[in-house]
Amino acid sequence: MRDSREGGAEGAAVGGLAGQVPLLLITFWIGFNLRAAILGVPPVLSVVRADLHLTYTEVGLLSGLPILAFAAAALPASALVRRWGGYLVVALGLAVAVAGELLRVVPGGVLPLFFGTALMGTGIALTQPGMPALFQRWFRGRVQTASVTLTLGITIGELVSASVSRPVLYAGLRSWQGTMVVWGLFGVSCLLVWLLGVPRLRVGLSEGSAWELGSLLGSRHLWAVYVCFGGQSLVFFAANTWIPGSVQGGPHSGLASLSLAVLNGAMVPVDVGLILVRRAFATSRWFYVLSGLVTLVGSAGWLWFGHQLPLLFAALMGVGVAMNFAGLLAYPALVAGPGRVATMSAVMLTVGYSCAFCGPLLGGVAIDLGGGASSPFIPIAVAAAIMVVAATQVGPHLSPRVSGRALGGQLVDSGER
Repeated sequence: MRDSREGGAEGAAVGGLAGQVPLLLITFWIGFNLRAAILGVPPVLSVVRADLHLTYTEVGLLSGLPILAFAAAALPASALVRRWGGYLVVALGLAVAVAGELLRVVPGGVLPLFFGTALMGTGIALTQPGMPALFQRWFRGRVQTASVTLTLGITIGELVSASVSRPVLYAGLRSWQGTMVVWGLFGVSCLLVWLLGVPRLRVGLSEGSAWELGSLLGSRHLWAVYVCFGGQSLVFFAANTWIPGSVQGGPHSGLASLSLAVLNGAMVPVDVGLILVRRAFATSRWFYVLSGLVTLVGSAGWLWFGHQLPLLFAALMGVGVAMNFAGLLAYPALVAGPGRVATMSAVMLTVGYSCAFCGPLLGGVAIDLGGGASSPFIPIAVAAAIMVVAATQVGPHLSPRVSGRALGGQLVDSGER
């Protein structure tokens, strides 16, 4: 007989908006630090390469390690959430991430840098499935708002770290190690805020309960969700990789930097706007169809007319990806029972970050096969088209067997109509 507390019963929802605001602020800070230490590396990567005499293959591996860790550690992380509860797993993940961030600058050459980067990615991967499970417990009535707040933190963290690491931190500290220490200290502050600012709640273990991964892998509707998340991940990482080389003037031009700034900056107003939306968009099929179409217009437009209107098409890709990412991060906590939220999130993250790793690779293959500078946007546009098709199969309801409702879990009403 299954335990009705399956998945970690970590207390009731925090009462009232006033009681939820501090947790929303902590959620934002968590999101900020889930990406800041990673996106702070590319601006100083040329300095790291020259200092440590890295090959381009090693540079590529260093850049891809966090994404690989995201994909590899998501499912093990969800198993820990089911056993220990979200609070402890998030704390563990933040601690591991901080250890990795600071290990990167330990003297010893390449080994500490690579091992620390892999450890950092693993810690972040541990953190990510635990947050939706906590949203379901803490923010009943505002799950969607909490998830988009996390997304906004991730977006701001990406923008800030990418913007200030080279012109501010490296210029002031004259050391790539110093820039990484700064982002590591930000991570320390995040861990302290979590330990001191989040109430330690009761954890119910799912003893004797099955993981039910098969149900989550056998649902056609859930595979539509996974494919949508994988598509937007591929578009985001591949576009960030290949936009600089496909603009007029090349990767070191002002237009390249401006196009990347527009691609990523367009996500901020989308996230802010979605926080204010009271309707339950995160379970709406047409919301994902729209986000996929916007992404498709942006990526196909860049492929064919990128030289004429690069900023417009970069903005459209950013808007479409932001809509998709924000909605899908909230989706598991809105449709799954408590015992399934972390695992459903983990499967989605595994598929998504596997596609993210493949995106830049496919773009490189397109160029090597004789395509022009814009040829990497062929697989990007194909991924966007697949997102649109998959979105037509996304549904607001799952069968009790798949959602976990039949096990005593309760579907969470978003409270946002």
